[in-house]
Amino acid sequence: MKSLLSALVATVLLTACGSGGTGTTTTTTSNAGNNPPPPANCTEQQGNGSLKILGSITYERINPLHNDSSTTLDSNNITIESAKDILVAALDSAGNILASGCTNTNGDYTLEGIPTSTSLKIRAYAKMKNSIWDVKVVDNTNSDVLYAIEGNLHDSGTSNSSRDLKASYSNDTAAPFAILDSVHQAMDKIRITDSNVIFPVLKLNWSINNKSTLDFQPTIGHIPTTFYGDNNIYVLGDKATDTDEFDNHIIIHEWGHYFEDVFSRSDSIGYSHGPGQKLDIRVAFGEGFGNAFSAIATDDPIYYDTFKNGTQGNNMNIESGTQNTPGYYSEASIQRILYDFYDNHNDGADNLSMGFKPLYNTLIGSEKTTPAFTSIFTFITALKNENSAESAKIDAITSAENISDISDIYGTSNDVTLYQTLLIGSSINISTNTNNGAPNKLNNHRYIRFTINSAKSYRIRVDTTSSNSPDPDFALYTTSPFNKLSQGLNTGTSEIKDIYLKTGDYLIDIYDANFLSSANFTVMIN
Repeated sequence: MKSLLSALVATVLLTACGSGGTGTTTTTTSNAGNNPPPPANCTEQQGNGSLKILGSITYERINPLHNDSSTTLDSNNITIESAKDILVAALDSAGNILASGCTNTNGDYTLEGIPTSTSLKIRAYAKMKNSIWDVKVVDNTNSDVLYAIEGNLHDSGTSNSSRDLKASYSNDTAAPFAILDSVHQAMDKIRITDSNVIFPVLKLNWSINNKSTLDFQPTIGHIPTTFYGDNNIYVLGDKATDTDEFDNHIIIHEWGHYFEDVFSRSDSIGYSHGPGQKLDIRVAFGEGFGNAFSAIATDDPIYYDTFKNGTQGNNMNIESGTQNTPGYYSEASIQRILYDFYDNHNDGADNLSMGFKPLYNTLIGSEKTTPAFTSIFTFITALKNENSAESAKIDAITSAENISDISDIYGTSNDVTLYQTLLIGSSINISTNTNNGAPNKLNNHRYIRFTINSAKSYRIRVDTTSSNSPDPDFALYTTSPFNKLSQGLNTGTSEIKDIYLKTGDYLIDIYDANFLSSANFTVMIN
């Protein structure tokens, strides 16, 4: 027997229309979205009968209530929202699909070819699939069952009828449809910008068992937080700890990482982060972009995260939040910069309203192919090159965040220690530290650039020169195309790697695996 925690309880409204409806309200349970398999896509599958069933699929969304820097979910502000572009089917008493289709952007559907005098029910799936996208919400703690709501079996009668389905907030059936709707909003922002875009498959994993924990086992609901990885977004749903299904900025932030992964590029190394921290430049840009995109997609700069049962949480203003340690290493600085480029509200140093298209073009173009690690430096350099008439206004915005005018992808004008150049056959000295924390903070990692002019086998050697016994590790990247080529992860005070290298430019990311307060290394390639 399946756990009641996994069961979906759907409130179903059957509205009389001809002899096919009763006008009654019934309640049923369903977590059988995979049985039978859902329709293949939104292409209409017409049955052999003569009737039509039409109706609407909606869900209840509980909206946020902001009070200064705190946010809760407001039980007095629940709106009825349409379930857009989702799969819908009519099933007979044996579970066979008689007809199928999908809702439109108003949540309305029409199923044709319905047989007369047949006992059937309507099922609506938390899934969108057509030639543009393939997105679904599943229970990752219950064999990836596809969420669905359905009505009771009812006779189709002899004339057309109407059947509406509504997923409820109070019994958790609305959650999968709210998550799907947030992703729909994000994809709409991209489609408005690029009408030819095709989205790769995305699976959204949500469960009321998904709780914030350090025990990372997503299939049984142990996940550190709502996050994206490998075409999957995992969403917290445990009311005793943290729920995110109605926090649309959180969902869209993670969808932003999906966008980076499949359309652009992010070299972020992950781990925990916050707006007042000095982060590794790759992390700062990736997280700052995710926050900014959530505001861009919703046209709402108030980014919020509610926690236990929606009764507590916090928010921040993406556009006008108070500066805390501003700079190229700050995700808060980056989110403000990107949103200022986009929005129509000019204030302070912001006299620029570019809209999303120039940002999108940079993200899917130069940012994807840059030979440096992705950062505010690579993005701004490309954006200025592609929009030279706006360079002065771009510089004014970055300058307000304590970032000097960006002149190249390596950040030379801001910090000459970010990248060092190594000549083959010689050595250089580098230092790392954890003054800003670890393991993804500024100065935990050092970047080395080098060029190979003759294809052959080379030895990369990193030796410790400090007495506190750090453990040097490194990752080696080719830059055209950009790709991680190899790693040196042995334990000890030296790291040696023999590898065949083709001609071209390379990067090395070097760090102390022990993350000691400070570490000194000598690096040589010969």
